[in-house]
Amino acid sequence: MSRSYRAVLIEDDADLRRLVQVSLKFTAGWDVEGAPNGASGIELVRRASPDVVLVDLMMPGMDGYEVCRVLKDDPATEPIPRILFTARKNLDDAKLAESGLAGVIAKPFDLDTLAGQIEALCTRDEHD
Repeated sequence: MSRSYRAVLIEDDADLRRLVQVSLKFTAGWDVEGAPNGASGIELVRRASPDVVLVDLMMPGMDGYEVCRVLKDDPATEPIPRILFTARKNLDDAKLAESGLAGVIAKPFDLDTLAGQIEALCTRDEHD
């Protein structure tokens, strides 16, 4: 990894949230704060100003599309790359476009290569 990221992970599955946090810390030296739902995640992003936001698609209440759209529409959080985590195969193209995502990572993902996948999505525009 070329740099250490500060990330916010918005994931309603507490076990998966903790697993990803620990994995990114120990495989890549990242600082990852977690939130259990969209509303608390948006507030955490606004407070923490992370380098990247990782958002689960399927959550109760506010889904990942909506979380990403809210972050995109806020001038303070719009520049922060947003990456969607999902196990769904068929995604809504219109909602993806509205969300302004840096990318999508399919679940299940490999914890050993996750940091590299995220970094590649965050820096993709820099290399184009």
